[in-house]
Amino acid sequence: MFYRHIAAMLLGTAGALLLARVVLRLFAARPSNPVFGWFFAVTTLPSWLSTLDAGQPRFGATLEFSTLVLALGCLALGFALGRGRRGYSRQR
Repeated sequence: MFYRHIAAMLLGTAGALLLARVVLRLFAARPSNPVFGWFFAVTTLPSWLSTLDAGQPRFGATLEFSTLVLALGCLALGFALGRGRRGYSRQR
């Protein structure tokens, strides 16, 4: 039971980091800045997922659809794991 909460917390943290990346890209944070460069390096996406952003410019204000999809997926999965079977235990 406890492992579900740890997994949910890790997925929630990953989702929050990815949403922060989306916001930084929307405000055109420069990867040449050491802090933002490090953050973008840590939150780099798999190459197969980056195909969703094929038409996006590399620099400037962009909306990374691949990052948004992955962040929402992490948050939804973390929420589902965190809820677990809590509804069933209340009925018994």
